Amino acid sequence: MNKGRRQNGGVSRRTFLQLSLGALLAWLSGCRRAAEEPTATPSPSPSPSPTATATVPPSSAVEPAPTITPGIASTPTYTPPAPSPTPVPLTYTPVPATPTVPPTATPLPAPALNRQTLMAHWPATPTSRVVIVRHSGVWTSDGPDPDIVFQMLDAGLSALTDSADVMAVWRALFAPGERVLLKVNCIAAGGPTQPVVTYAVARRLKDAGLPGENILIFDRTDHELAAAGYKLNEGDKGIRCHGARGEGTEAVLTQATVRFYKELDEYDALINLPTPKQHSGAGVSVSLKNHYGSVNRPGSLHGSWCDPAIAELNAQPNIRDKTRLIVGAALNVSPFDWNNPERENAILLSFDPVALDTVARDILVRHRQERGHSAGYLIEGARHLSTAQALGLGASEAHLIDLREVSLG
Repeated sequence: MNKGRRQNGGVSRRTFLQLSLGALLAWLSGCRRAAEEPTATPSPSPSPSPTATATVPPSSAVEPAPTITPGIASTPTYTPPAPSPTPVPLTYTPVPATPTVPPTATPLPAPALNRQTLMAHWPATPTSRVVIVRHSGVWTSDGPDPDIVFQMLDAGLSALTDSADVMAVWRALFAPGERVLLKVNCIAAGGPTQPVVTYAVARRLKDAGLPGENILIFDRTDHELAAAGYKLNEGDKGIRCHGARGEGTEAVLTQATVRFYKELDEYDALINLPTPKQHSGAGVSVSLKNHYGSVNRPGSLHGSWCDPAIAELNAQPNIRDKTRLIVGAALNVSPFDWNNPERENAILLSFDPVALDTVARDILVRHRQERGHSAGYLIEGARHLSTAQALGLGASEAHLIDLREVSLG
């Protein structure tokens, strides 16, 4: 009888050992595959106060840099850093706005508001003020509540200027005969400047004495405006809304020479209405980068993380000398996919585009860190903020920014 075979037709000891070893290896391989499967992304937690310090996720939660946005001329060479054990600091301690106390006696007539004094910010003053106004009930089942948006806009302008007479502020900033361009950002249909905020601003301009025909809601193309929910109007009556209709002034920048669309030449004043978004080629896209939609060749300005192109563009007279107010539409913000924005329930206001963009950047950082995503490239990639400060366009350093936060509900 063969010693290597069991009685009654059993398998050989060698065959039995081979089968057992194969089963063990298959079991170990299955465990490895299970361990390598990504875990589900945690649901977002309620937004903390901006005073809170966000927590940087562990190194195992690092994600690659976002896909380069279409239209960018070349892929940046910067690689987002892995989160460090030390949280990325969010740099501001908001100062609650002081409620207006009704006077107990008849006040003396207030002096006329002066535009130059109202708009003063760093470096003309020690700090630049930025106001965040929040209202948890701004969103309804039908979308944002226009009445609440008006309340937020009025409260924000009052806190920004320390003036209880909001309409007097509007009249000081804009003369009735001026033509005012409202520069919105509609590059992504799912995450554009929210129209309800833009139309609230336009309505306040009309309340201040400007005819609707002197107000233009503007971005580079008609179809992007329409897709974002704006009503096109190129007629003789009412608030106008349309895309570019030709080219105008030339701007010679380090990376390229571009031309402004002629509307930037023709209008007397600008209100910048961005919406905060992450950007894989500039760190963040807020008010400063919003003006890439004001020139004819923005794709030529995306090298080296858009630095110094963004700052240089905003230093041009068509932007620097005409901008009267920045209103950041942050009812939604886009820390991830532009077409799937996150709720922030806020409006940001400032006369300093650099300071407002710095605060908006920290909001986007908070959203990403709450979801366990890397946020390093938002800070390291937004090099244009410090370049803009160096050009005297505004403040990007925390000690130069006076952040006020107002909560209405």
